[in-house]
Amino acid sequence: ILLLPLVGVIESRRALQVMESLLDSIGRTSAQVVIIDITGVPVVDTGVASYLIRAIQAAQLLGCNSILVGISPEIAQTLVGVGIDFSRIQTRATLQNGLQDALRQLNYSIRLV
Repeated sequence: ILLLPLVGVIESRRALQVMESLLDSIGRTSAQVVIIDITGVPVVDTGVASYLIRAIQAAQLLGCNSILVGISPEIAQTLVGVGIDFSRIQTRATLQNGLQDALRQLNYSIRLV
């Protein structure tokens, strides 16, 4: 499981760098799930939304499922407003929910000993 926390303002150049780094990490680690956490991103414009979706699609081509977490109400409005189809994109409200889902996908669980 890879975790990609995004923090701060993300312009198109940074979004492209993040996407390239993510795909490189997936290739190096053979990760099966990546959690993309946008809790720390105050604003997502249409360009950044496009890069996020392309990164998720590219990860899928590499055999890695993506879970997008931490979507604020404002960002949700932007993403819906640009017409992004979320029917094939896994989203969870929080990082905790995303991690639980990722563990479930891999048939792992956390147990207290």
